[in-house]
This record gives sequence, C-alpha cells and structure tokens, in this order.
Amino acid sequence: MAATGRSDDASGEAMAASAPDADKSSQGLTEITTMWTTISQAHSPGPQRQAAMEDLVARYLDAVTRYINLKVRDKNLADEVVQEFWKKLLGGKLAGADRSKGRFRDYLRTVLHRLIIDHFRSRKLQSLPPGDIVDPEQTDQDFDRVWRETVLNRVWRRLERYQVDNPKNRYSTVLQLRRDHPDASIEEIAEKLGKLTQTAVTPEAFRKSLQRARAKWIDLLVQELRETIHPARIEDVEAEINDLGLGHLYRRYHQAEK
Repeated sequence: MAATGRSDDASGEAMAASAPDADKSSQGLTEITTMWTTISQAHSPGPQRQAAMEDLVARYLDAVTRYINLKVRDKNLADEVVQEFWKKLLGGKLAGADRSKGRFRDYLRTVLHRLIIDHFRSRKLQSLPPGDIVDPEQTDQDFDRVWRETVLNRVWRRLERYQVDNPKNRYSTVLQLRRDHPDASIEEIAEKLGKLTQTAVTPEAFRKSLQRARAKWIDLLVQELRETIHPARIEDVEAEINDLGLGHLYRRYHQAEK
C-alpha cells in the first residue's frame, strides 16, 4: 500500500516545489482585472491608486529584488538598482506599459533589463554585470526561474486563504502534508491528517481530498495567470502554464471536479 501512496503523488511534485508563502469568485475572461489594469490604476489619480501601488509592491517586491541580485551580483549595486526601480514605479515613470504585448512578465523583465543597463552606464562603470544580461528577445533562465517561483508562491497563498474561508476543505493542509512527506503512503498521511484535525480520516477520504486539493490548486493557478496576461484568453493562459512547465498537471487536474 505504501507504493500506491507514492505513485499517487508522482504528478504533484511541482505543486510542492515551492513552500507556501485569494481565492476570487469566478469571473468572465473579459471581466478579469489584469496586471495591466493595476499598472494603469497605480499611475492614475483617484482612490484606486494607492491600493494598486500596494498590490504591485506586494506581488513583485521579492521577485524584483531576487532577479536584480542574481544579475548584478554586487549587493551594493543591486540595492541601488532595486531602489531605482521602485523610485521609477512610485514616481509614475513606468506608466507606459504596452498591454498589447500580452504577458506582464515580459514587460517586467524588459523594464528590469533596461534599468540594470542604464544604471551601469549612468555610473560610467566599465562593464555590465558579468555574464548574462541577455537580449530581451532571448530566454533568460534566471528571470524565468524567479518568475515561476513567484507564481507558485502566490498560488500557495491563494490556497491558504481559500482554506481560511472554507475550513472544512483543508486543501492547503492536505497538499502540505503530501509535500512534506513525499515518501509516505496514503495511509500514513491520512493518519497524520487525522491527528491534526482530531478526526478519523480514511485513506480513501484523504485520496479524494488530495485530488480535489490539486484541482483547486490548478484552478487558482489559472486565476493567478489570468491576471498577468492581456487578453486573458484561455488559450493564452494554457500556453503560459506550459511555459511554466506545469502543463501535465493542468491537463490532469483542471476541472477534475466539474
């Protein structure tokens, strides 16, 4: 039976690859608020400006800081570039986001790339950071990795908030148990969940809850990505999921409970 438990979790590794750091009601694809909307609101006068700016900072502070440090590789210089980015953002100098380009992550990467180059040139430093400030049209593995981890962390946070609002589902707890005990059987983890909740949990009940938790995780992943793409068509979201290396999970668990 232990082998059955391990096999059951084989496709869920990516869900557990990032440690947990909101669920929204269902909306039509044409109604979803995207990051392009947030960028626009953050640079427009009105009551939504402050909230939009706070949303941008909360979403991307860690990603921006990590990426710049990876590229610059000098803490003092990296700190200067990070400060310059937020100075430009707060000063309204990033308002010209071209939403026709589709993915917010492409826009963010281009902004950071140019900012690093401009900072080095303005300081009249002899060379750019060693190694890999690549052309914006080329793949940047550092940025792709940071972005992927940022997305995964945000999906985990959505799942945690979903469980707070729907405590009977325990989806976040179930997935965390599977993540923290990858070699344990379903029977063993069901017992652990029973001890946590002080209820009797059968292996079959845990298995069903795990499947539903994964389906919810994928649903929240779709919601997260819809907010970073314009237009937020389902085919564009699916392409982004494939780019993140999560296509197999999406195909297996998307709408599993529908």
